Amino acid sequence: MDPANQLPRMLLFLMSLLFQLQGINMFKEQEDFRFCATRNQTQKSFVYYKMHRNIISIVNHADGLHISAPFLPESRTYPLQDRSGLYRFCVYGHQGTGLFILRYGNVSYNLSTEANGFLCSSNVKGNASQGGTSVLHSVSYAFNKGSQNKSLSPSSAYQVTFDDHRSFDQKNSLQVCEVEKELGNLAVALENPKSGRRNSSGTFYKYLQRLDAYLGKMDFREENKTLGKGPILRASVWKIAPHKNLTIQSKLEENKEVRGFDVTIPSTLFAPPRGRAQAMSKVVLMEVSSQTLFQPGQNNSWILGGKVFGISMPNRHVSGLPKEQRVALTFWHNHLTKNATPLCVFWDTSSNAGQTGFWNTSGSEVEAGAERNRTTCLWDHLTFFAVLMTSSPEVDYIHKEYLTAITYFGCVISAVASFVTICIFLCSRRNERDSVVRIHMNLLWAIFLLDVSFLIAVPLSSAENTAACKAGAMFLHFGLLACLTWMGIEGYSLYRCVIEVFDFSTENLLLKLCLVGWGLPVFLVTVIFVADPSSYGPYLIKVYKASDSYTNATICWITKKHINNILNLGFLSLVLLFNSIMLAAMVRVIFRLNHRDYHQWQYAVMLLGLSCVLGIPWGVTFFSFTVGTFQLAALYLFTIINSFQGFLIFLWYLAKTVQARRSLSAPFTSSNSVKLHSSSSVL
Repeated sequence: MDPANQLPRMLLFLMSLLFQLQGINMFKEQEDFRFCATRNQTQKSFVYYKMHRNIISIVNHADGLHISAPFLPESRTYPLQDRSGLYRFCVYGHQGTGLFILRYGNVSYNLSTEANGFLCSSNVKGNASQGGTSVLHSVSYAFNKGSQNKSLSPSSAYQVTFDDHRSFDQKNSLQVCEVEKELGNLAVALENPKSGRRNSSGTFYKYLQRLDAYLGKMDFREENKTLGKGPILRASVWKIAPHKNLTIQSKLEENKEVRGFDVTIPSTLFAPPRGRAQAMSKVVLMEVSSQTLFQPGQNNSWILGGKVFGISMPNRHVSGLPKEQRVALTFWHNHLTKNATPLCVFWDTSSNAGQTGFWNTSGSEVEAGAERNRTTCLWDHLTFFAVLMTSSPEVDYIHKEYLTAITYFGCVISAVASFVTICIFLCSRRNERDSVVRIHMNLLWAIFLLDVSFLIAVPLSSAENTAACKAGAMFLHFGLLACLTWMGIEGYSLYRCVIEVFDFSTENLLLKLCLVGWGLPVFLVTVIFVADPSSYGPYLIKVYKASDSYTNATICWITKKHINNILNLGFLSLVLLFNSIMLAAMVRVIFRLNHRDYHQWQYAVMLLGLSCVLGIPWGVTFFSFTVGTFQLAALYLFTIINSFQGFLIFLWYLAKTVQARRSLSAPFTSSNSVKLHSSSSVL
């Protein structure tokens, strides 16, 4: 062909491109599918659209374009522009809006509004096919937001197929819309979890891990891509060149507990292995705001802002990073309260069967900001991270010193007073056959053992002898259980003495009570030790010197929190409930007596004094679970009363002994007084 004759044709083609491509790029960053070609229009033409089940086909005839696709049409025939010449046209498919549009020159035609589902495929093939009478030139098709663009040879007919037979797990790459659809489905499931579903947390976590793998396969042109607009689930993927650092900074938001976050990943993670060519790496960041997936194991803890961040690198396991190369995750949050302690944790799924996971602090380091509005976590591996807030007792270091001094002084005084009282009882001939007083003495023995075991438990914890610390912890636990058991027996015996004026003449009753009072604690301690010897040993207690710094105090005690919470607190609750009922019944009997009896208030005070014997002040321990000034007052009150329990019983026993001697010479005319004094002689 003569080049001179071809030149005007080429100029006409270029001019048509300059003027007619206006608006061609209206879907440049949005389309999931695009087919473009140049058509020579020689006569009046139309667009003929019809629905086809499996393919998109474009066939060019002299009378117009024949387009078919698997989307319902709004109309079947559209007239094209009347002017003849070269026209550049493109067919667009947009998954999100469902639009299937033909852009012919500078005019757009809406072919369908149902273009969704079918366009989401990573395996797209375009080929020339049979049919048509006029050849199309400069033919190309693109999909996956334009990330893949391929040219085709000139022809008059084309077919584009979408192969969706393979599962996502079998594909090497995924379209953005494919991953976006999976993310949206999971976000909806997390927002509306089915009630009563077994192990829903573990099931959702598996879906989250699968989504993480899909994000690593996602193909896109940009340096980074972000999916998800809702508050439940968001994800971003970055492409990183070798030997470059990655710093991710979110926008700070007001009126939120977590206002923003920063992520810094060192360049060493993006260095290619030896012997391999340098290639781009991907980093996946997921932001999850759902309590369905991650549940803290402690009742006094919560996830800061409910935010959990997952960081991963596709096809690479990252762990054991040195300190200078750790991944830094910084949380910008509201000012932390004094009793809130941040912990950097990751979701550990390496637990036993039946558990979906738990928060673990291994491989982490916390760097709290000076103003307590920023917390930085340094990690030696990649997984799902969060900041777990734990409530610490609001007891300053100075109060710890005061409470420790009171406890030690009280325990020494209580132990000495208990021992002296027991010696007085043993030297007294009058009380040799007094069974009720003997029960008092058994309680004093239990208090004496509790005080002594506590005094030796702290020094043993600092020794290197683990066996000695275990023995000290068992001795202390035995003293506590024995003390609680004998307080319960005291409530039973005093009730029968006051209400029934019972003299414990039942044969072997005292022996049976001793078997219960001393045998039950021995049995419980033995069972716990045989079941798990590690249940006893050094126990760490955090003592806060400042709002963000603390030291550890150590004592030989129970190392398992559930044993202390269930056994000790449960046993204490039962004893206090039982003894409170017994004390209320005894006070009721006192107040039903004749008001003219001047001894009434004297015995009312006496019964209130018995509350110390019955361990009623131990109930103050439950107020120590509060916070603030009330908690501090409860701790001081509990420490003072219970540290001096043996001494208070000594004073009570001494007063009752003096009162009993005076009552022998005093005349009684009231039957109520006779009943009271007969019972007080054994109290």
